[in-house]
Amino acid sequence: MNFKYILAALLLSLFTSSMVYAAGSPINEDYTALIALGEKMLAASKASDASTFTAVATEASDVAKVQGNKGNSPRLQRISTKIKQAKKSVNVGDFLKATTLIEEAMVEMKKTNAPPQWGGMSSGAE
Repeated sequence: MNFKYILAALLLSLFTSSMVYAAGSPINEDYTALIALGEKMLAASKASDASTFTAVATEASDVAKVQGNKGNSPRLQRISTKIKQAKKSVNVGDFLKATTLIEEAMVEMKKTNAPPQWGGMSSGAE
């Protein structure tokens, strides 16, 4: 009888420790496909080519949607919003604003993840 309790406690502790690890692990995302599409959108925007820009922006939105289904990423949501806003700007004919929005999205895509900070201490405390 004692052995069952010990085994149950051991399995329960292993299960909970694996959940803590999964909840605390940082999101590693790959934006290489979106970066390539962003560069195509920038080229089309600078050339004032609305049809190419719209086609590439639609493809980029689809890629972002597929990546978003894998996890809930605030960074991906910001990127997706900027792509949608740029697409609307091109439909209106404002290529300068679209270029600015895509450049901002590219900066967001190229950001590196900050190393996780464990604890709760501020950087100045020791």
